[in-house]
Amino acid sequence: MVLHIGAIDDDKSILYTLEAMASTEGWRMLTTSEPEECLGWIRLDEVDILLVDYHMPVMNGLHLIKKARELSAKLVLIALTVEDGGDLASKLIMAGADDFISKPIRLADFTARIRLHEKLFSHREQLHWDERQKGISKDTMRKVLEKLKEFSAPADCDDVAAVCGLAYVTAHRYLEYLADRGLAVRSQGVQDGKPGRPKTYYSVSPAGGGEEEKGNG
Repeated sequence: MVLHIGAIDDDKSILYTLEAMASTEGWRMLTTSEPEECLGWIRLDEVDILLVDYHMPVMNGLHLIKKARELSAKLVLIALTVEDGGDLASKLIMAGADDFISKPIRLADFTARIRLHEKLFSHREQLHWDERQKGISKDTMRKVLEKLKEFSAPADCDDVAAVCGLAYVTAHRYLEYLADRGLAVRSQGVQDGKPGRPKTYYSVSPAGGGEEEKGNG
């Protein structure tokens, strides 16, 4: 499984550095300076490890870590900070952080910490992740979710199956699973005005927790 890492920092140069470091290891890296976008990743289960800058203007890192931990028990949270000391470490841990990396960030330290916490995430996933028993692959689930985001309007199962290279039955299972978890929204409509049973369409839930719609046409 490809490791998915997220990073939030108001310094774009640091985000660029983190992307470059992650690419050398073959890790997928999402970066942002917007707290709400970051929290959206967590709601949609898009990241395994999240790096959070401690000093940010809109929402400080401590508050963001608390909100992130409320959304996910298995996510590994690592703070990025120029400060060092027992008081800060205690605050971060109490907020829900698992570790912190001091700035300036060095490649050797970064890769060592991520590899260590990759094992921690795998352990937590074994405790919390029950989708394997339902025939759900996490990588495929993320692929379906990513492709669903690219549609400008709700898509049906045939559309999703085609862009993901999946069989119709497989695409349907993943779309229904995402909808049941609140990560996608179901809606119904009659295709091309044809009579018969309305078709089911799917779209990404804006907040990763939307309710099922009864119909849109």
